[in-house]
Amino acid sequence: MINKDVTTIRPAREEDLKFVYGLLRQLSRHDFTMEQFERSYLYNLRHNHILVYERNKNICGCGVLMIHYPLHFSRKTAEVVNLVVDEHARGQGIGKELLTAFMQIALDNACVNIEVDSGKHRKAAHRFYYREGFVCDHYKLTRQMD
Repeated sequence: MINKDVTTIRPAREEDLKFVYGLLRQLSRHDFTMEQFERSYLYNLRHNHILVYERNKNICGCGVLMIHYPLHFSRKTAEVVNLVVDEHARGQGIGKELLTAFMQIALDNACVNIEVDSGKHRKAAHRFYYREGFVCDHYKLTRQMD
């Protein structure tokens, strides 16, 4: 008998906080405490779509999908933020599966497009998104508030 991995993509739950925190620490260049992260995580659980990828009951990927209704576009659009796969599980199709799940949520919510927010330094991630059909058609500029 061959042991087969049991995988699932599911909505995140409150009890996933420490696992998602660990994944986001791999992704982010920003310094934040667990207390700060917990506030953000709980907010996003209520207002956005957080998905986790679970393999054999271990979370090895996650991401957030935000649905916007911007005035300048006047149609719903979806934005993938914080898509991250554990550094030891990359290259196994997990990111593609999460992205596919997010695209389905966007379609189910009548979004006309889906965008992704990815740091300039994440070159491998950019190659992934280009392979998945994304194009760079605008800039996102950031200013720190003192």
